[in-house]
Amino acid sequence: ETIYEKLWGYDGEGDSIVVKEHIRKIRNKLANYTEKNYIETVWGVGYRWIK
Repeated sequence: ETIYEKLWGYDGEGDSIVVKEHIRKIRNKLANYTEKNYIETVWGVGYRWIK
């Protein structure tokens, strides 16, 4: 929800597949440079960046 509100200005609960797809693409791009998974899925919350 927070991602939708910050990026698109509305609550996009019904479009969560869009965010999941973008996260998947970002993870794939990061995998080209490192083996570490920097984006963690937090059940019931969303995602967080791991240092």
